Amino acid sequence: MQDKKLFKISDVHQLENQEEEKNVVHKFLTELGLELVWYKYLTSTDSRIPLSGVEFGKFAREKLPKQLYMSPILQQYFGQKHHLHYTLDDYVILAKQS
Repeated sequence: MQDKKLFKISDVHQLENQEEEKNVVHKFLTELGLELVWYKYLTSTDSRIPLSGVEFGKFAREKLPKQLYMSPILQQYFGQKHHLHYTLDDYVILAKQS
């Protein structure tokens, strides 16, 4: 699950507070009738706090690989002006039925 969506549905701002993050994951799973087994946050930036659009753009240009195949298609057919970069910003959650 994408981090922004998980925190948005919980009406909580994402911080470096991993205990609060775990509470958000538990709350989400409880609402689905599931029990947390394990979770991990994966990110390209090594930070749980989202970067601004400008900061992330700079980070992506300097540190992340370009999407060599999708960017030209998006530029040609959708008028996109910049290259996309591969990025990771998701939770991997393993849960079981309660």
